[in-house]
Formats: sequence, structure tokens, C-alpha cells
Amino acid sequence: MRHLLLFLLPLCLSAQTYTELLNLLEKNNSYKSAKELESASQSLYLAAQGKNLPSLDATLSAIEFNEIPNMSLHLPSSPATTANVGTRKHLEGALILSYPLFTGFAISASIDKAKLESEQASLKVTNLKRNLAMHVTQLYSTIIAEEKVIEALQSLQSAITQSYKKAKGFYDNGLLAQSELYAIEAKKYDINAQIMHHQNQRQQLLNQLSYILNTKIETVQSTSLKAFGTAELSEVTTLALNEREDLQAMSKAIDVAQSTIELAKSKNYPNVALVGVAKRQGDSLELNGDGYTNADKSYVGISASWNLFNGFSDAHAIDAARASKMSAFFNLEEYKQQVSLEVENTGLELKTLEAKLQSALLEAKASESYTHLTQGRFDNQLISADELSRAIANLASAKAKVATLQSELFNQSARLWLECGWNVFEKKALLQY
Repeated sequence: MRHLLLFLLPLCLSAQTYTELLNLLEKNNSYKSAKELESASQSLYLAAQGKNLPSLDATLSAIEFNEIPNMSLHLPSSPATTANVGTRKHLEGALILSYPLFTGFAISASIDKAKLESEQASLKVTNLKRNLAMHVTQLYSTIIAEEKVIEALQSLQSAITQSYKKAKGFYDNGLLAQSELYAIEAKKYDINAQIMHHQNQRQQLLNQLSYILNTKIETVQSTSLKAFGTAELSEVTTLALNEREDLQAMSKAIDVAQSTIELAKSKNYPNVALVGVAKRQGDSLELNGDGYTNADKSYVGISASWNLFNGFSDAHAIDAARASKMSAFFNLEEYKQQVSLEVENTGLELKTLEAKLQSALLEAKASESYTHLTQGRFDNQLISADELSRAIANLASAKAKVATLQSELFNQSARLWLECGWNVFEKKALLQY
């Protein structure tokens, strides 16, 4: 049981801060899968490099002829005779060493392609982490906003409870109509329902966060959601176009396509290989000969092959590879435009949110002052309970609006840096937090 608890403990962590949540990104199953693909690509690159080295093979064959090999001798003025030239059992063993002297640059092209695909896989892993961070950031900021709203509603719940007690006293003394008492009581139940709604919303968001991070997240904590400082939009756009991992991966795709072209062109050249064979034969496993021919049949040599015609398939393969390269190029150019547009829109959204937050803060301040004034008037029986309920509801709405805008401002400021790439986000944003 103790070992089971120790095993489950890492799965039940309660991340307290934003940075702790980001540190859990590597537990995501999609991320783990991408890391395995990265490892596979690295292994394929090492395998491709092995083609530059000599190849050593061992062979052993054993056959039994249906008849003993023989030859017919026809001599002048003599009858035809036959003579054995081998044994019925025949065994051969060899060590074959081969080395490609020239392959039309196919080996170098395949190594370059494997290397580029390995680098591309690494970039895809980092880009996946960036996308996961965007999702986690949005969930984190929304959870904090929900908690701020719950805190505001609980504060108002306390205020409405006090108001209800006073209203009940007025009612008991015949100073307040029953309908006004019911209005305050209804608002009290309405606030309770809102608190339950936002608590459930928060739990749903925590469940999503736990799913993404593959770790049970109990709570998140933050004293305040302070937005990250940002740079000029032109600087951010330049960083995104130069540093973003998905753009770099698409650029690698163009290089991979070029390596595919070189690989296809290699078919136009001859293949030349050096071969050295240590070979012995015999009629037993000792391979010491069969009494007819020599036991040692070792040799060295050079082999060359060149395809002269194959129905233009090599030419079509080259054309296809070139078309793939151009397709990758146009995809990259279009995606660059999309990235620039995303960064610009995020920057504009940030400015809008900053203006809205400034307005919401003033609105909340005014609403709070008005609610205090309304509370005093109600205590002195200068206004109705309905007007007090409306003032309290407006204050709750104003505080919820501030919390939501602060949450979105934090999310968008983090998103702006994440749109520049994970490495830029680490250096430019996380150091501020």
C-alpha cells in the first residue's frame, strides 16, 4: 500500500503557480508521443550515417545435388567417357566486405534528409509545447478570474445577508412591505446560485487543466494576474517570423524537399562499389575442398551498374520532388502572412483590453461608492429594498467584469510572446513572472 501511495503521489500534485503548471507540460501524453517520434527520427539519422561505412556480411550455403556433377569427354578415336567434377554435397561459406565508392551522391543526400527530418521533429516537439502552453495559460487565467468572481460574490453575499437582517427587523416592526423583504431574499438566493455556478465552472476548468497536464490539479494560486510587459509590435512580429518553431519546421520541410530532389537525381549516375570476399568451399563444414577444385575461392573486385532506361520514371520522380519543394515554399510564405496577422491582431486586442480594463476599474469604483451610499439610504429608510438589491447586483457585475478583463489581459499578453515561439516566451516573458 505504501508503494502504491508513493506511485500515485506525483499524479496528485497541486500546482500553486503559473510557472509550476508550465513545468508540468512535459507530462502531457501528446508531448510524450512527440518526444518518442523525435527519438525515432534521431535513430533514423544515425542509421543513415551508417551507409557511409563498409558493410560486412557472412553467408553459409549447403546443397545436395540430385546427381554427382560430371563432364563428358569426347576424344578422337576413343569412345565417349564421363568424369566426375565435384561431389554430391557442396558447402560454401564467405565473409563479404563491400564499400560504396560512388552512388551518385545518394548516400550524402539521404543523410542530409534524415538529419533535417530529425531537426524538424525536434522543432515540432517544441512547437507542441508552445501550443500546450497557450491552452494552459488560457485555462489558468480563466480559473483565476472565476476565483475572483467567487470572492466578489461571497463578499456581496455577506453584504446582502446583513441587509436582509436589517430588512427583516424593519418588516417585523411594520416599517417595510413584505414584497420588499422578499425582493432582498430573492437576491440572496440569486447570489448563492451564482456562486455555485462559478464554483462549478472553476472545477470544470481545473478538470480540463488536469487532463492536459496528466496530473490532478487541485487549485491554482495567484495574488494578482499581472499582464506581461510587451515590446513594440514590429519587434514582436520580427521575433515571431525568425524564432517561431513551426515556421522553422516548415522551412526545414523545404530543405527536406531539396534533399529529395538530390536523391532522385542520384539515379542518373552509375553506382560503383568495392567488394572483397573471403570465401571457401568443400563437401563438409570444414570447407577444406571437395577434391576437385580449390577450397579457397576468395577474391576482390569492383562492381559498377548504371541504369540506361527505365521508362522516364527517374525524370518524373525529379519533377515530383521539385513540385513538392515549391509547394512547401508557398505553404511557408502563406503561413508567414498568417503568423504576422495573428501577432498584429493579438497586439490590437491587448490595446483594446487595456482601455476596457481602465474603464471597468473606474466603473467598479463608482459602483462600490454608490452601493455604500445606497446601503446608508436604505438603513435610514430613504429608498426601497429593490433599489438596494439592484445596487448590490451592479457592484457584483462590475467586479466580475474587472476580473474577467484582468484574466483576458494576462492571457493575451502571454499569448503575444508565445506567438513568437517557446524559446522567446521563456526569455522575454517568464523572466518577468
